[in-house]
Amino acid sequence: MSPVATHSSGPSVVPARKPLHGNAATWRRRAAAWLARHLLAPQKNLVGAGELPAFGIQRILVCRPNHRLGNTLLLTPLLVEIERRFPGAEVDLLSAGPAARAIFRGFDIVGDCVTLDRRAVRHPLATWAALRKLRARRYDLVVDAASGSSSGRFASAMVKARFQLRVDALSGGATATHLAARPVHALRWALGLPGDAPVPPLDLRLTDAERRCGREALSRVLGPAGEHAPPVLAIFPNATGAKRLAPEWWSTFTAELVARHGALRIVELVSADGQSRLGGAYPTYYTSDPRKLAAFIEAAGTYLSADCGVMHLAAATSATAVGLFGHTDPARYAPYGRNNTAVSCEDGDPRSVVARVAAHLERRASPAPETGAQ
Repeated sequence: MSPVATHSSGPSVVPARKPLHGNAATWRRRAAAWLARHLLAPQKNLVGAGELPAFGIQRILVCRPNHRLGNTLLLTPLLVEIERRFPGAEVDLLSAGPAARAIFRGFDIVGDCVTLDRRAVRHPLATWAALRKLRARRYDLVVDAASGSSSGRFASAMVKARFQLRVDALSGGATATHLAARPVHALRWALGLPGDAPVPPLDLRLTDAERRCGREALSRVLGPAGEHAPPVLAIFPNATGAKRLAPEWWSTFTAELVARHGALRIVELVSADGQSRLGGAYPTYYTSDPRKLAAFIEAAGTYLSADCGVMHLAAATSATAVGLFGHTDPARYAPYGRNNTAVSCEDGDPRSVVARVAAHLERRASPAPETGAQ
């Protein structure tokens, strides 16, 4: 079964995707990509299909200098795959933004996590110092894990490594692959391994102590759960730019969902600005720590939001994550793995979305059919 399931109420139509971060950002990325293509000399250490040795790889650098929470979390399947293929290796990471160190803290194989400023170009001295730090080391393998990222291309080209792997080496045949799966497929391709095995899910590797704190926080917010307490649904009603759904949409959606699904204990996860977007209609929970937030979501058991970084955080737990998609492509960004799913909300009608979400929640609540003896 595919780890990504999408539901739509009409014919399958691929809408025109709009730039979510403005035309200026799009032009900056294109200019940086042009410079990367024309200024960087051809790399002699690039590996092709089956050219990466399965032994002797001890020091690895993974480059994904992106500050967004979701893009950072999408690296965790690659780390799991590296653990499987090179169990004695140590992995350094080049990332960006404040969340990276917390996200990767659960992986024993991670050595150093070097982070760039989210606007690295505006801080050239700090950026150059970070890259020099990496250049002073010698690696067996450097992985440029972001397809089409000029900053990742520059960083991986500067590092001294025996072998270099670029995820976009697969771009010709994997344009529709989920972004969590692309680096894993690229590594298998370089090792000459079949790519049809299941890709590891996102994984934050919460500790038992973190999970216990998450359960305690949920009990504190909602009160102790009795034996027949209704299920909990954690909602994060926020997202970036055009992905954000209006408070009125959420108000209609939650009322219809409770009416259709039955009793639910809904809790609103509050974004960084500290403002409720559901008008205080439900209990709220706020934390600036992504691991605490993940533990709270896992304790809730079910999560719902538009496409955003917190959605990928929920997908990295054992909770069931449901993502609502309108302006982004679920084939690339859906909550990956396990029982997670993507639901279309392009028609703008919360009532039609309720039917699809409720159907998924009911399927998850139903016990699996028993199979008879063969």
